[in-house]
Amino acid sequence: MFGVRLMSAAAFSSLIVSHLAGAGVPTRTAASADTRDSRQISIMTYNVAGLPFPVALDRTAHLQEIGTRLAGLRQEGRQPHVVLLQEAFTPEAKSIAALAGYRYVAHGPGEAEALSGGTTTMPLAYRSADSWRKGETEGKWADSGLIVLSDYPIVHVARRAFAADACAGFDCLAAKGVLLAWIKVPGATAPMVVGDTHLNSRAATGVPAARADAAYAEQLREAREFVAAQVSPRTSIVFGGDFNVGHDPRRVALAAPARVLAGAGAEATDRFQSTHPLGLTDHDMQAVVTRGKDKQFYRPGAGQTLRLGTVFVPFGIAQGGFRLSDHLGYVASYAIR
Repeated sequence: MFGVRLMSAAAFSSLIVSHLAGAGVPTRTAASADTRDSRQISIMTYNVAGLPFPVALDRTAHLQEIGTRLAGLRQEGRQPHVVLLQEAFTPEAKSIAALAGYRYVAHGPGEAEALSGGTTTMPLAYRSADSWRKGETEGKWADSGLIVLSDYPIVHVARRAFAADACAGFDCLAAKGVLLAWIKVPGATAPMVVGDTHLNSRAATGVPAARADAAYAEQLREAREFVAAQVSPRTSIVFGGDFNVGHDPRRVALAAPARVLAGAGAEATDRFQSTHPLGLTDHDMQAVVTRGKDKQFYRPGAGQTLRLGTVFVPFGIAQGGFRLSDHLGYVASYAIR
């Protein structure tokens, strides 16, 4: 209905193993994955640009269209089982869950959580340079904008806002953080974890890049520590969202798979990436990779496998994807054993 461009696992494996792994979606060739008797889950990460006025003009129609397009995929039996939303700040953005027909919903940290706690390693010199002109001293005007939508039961939720001063520029106005949802996938022996986050931007902050990068490094440290404390090594995890990496070498290094998700699985996929220097030709996914912000990292639990299958952009460029949002949301399917 909406021109979904879905590749087979075998076809996609010949196109994406190098660039998507470098873009933060660690991959193995889908053709090598034995999916017999395995359970499948498809996960979409999507920054829907649900920004309030006056930061953005009225986004109501576009946000509603995202919800109805997801509902259209559901009617065709092709909806992602789980959707990770970022920048779902407004009521219209939050209504995507109901419009799309998702039964289970988990919300990320709110403004109060960002102001009430959290430790930071930001030096005093950094904190003393806060600028009210750039929104760094004005408190939190919005929640985290993080929402996890799921067709499968969410049996547990953990959330953490980044420390109040672990931010830079206008990003400080939102209570950014991490949202973790334990999801019971039918047929799987134990729940898996799906994580959602949105890290500090760079140019859009309105402050020097060095200051934005310092906040970014602190947020990534807090995110990694929170995930490590909450998620057992025995539990499989997919951690997605708007990581705001881009192509800055320092951010690329900080967001390496093994640094985002500690564990043998993440390290293995990182090593795998370097042995397959293949190109990527799908235009929609090329746009995602080129921008370098929207990512999914995964790590299998001990004694389990979690393997990437197909990846696709439901609402691509030709289907007006950049009219709906300034990001293209994409869906990755995983085999769980």
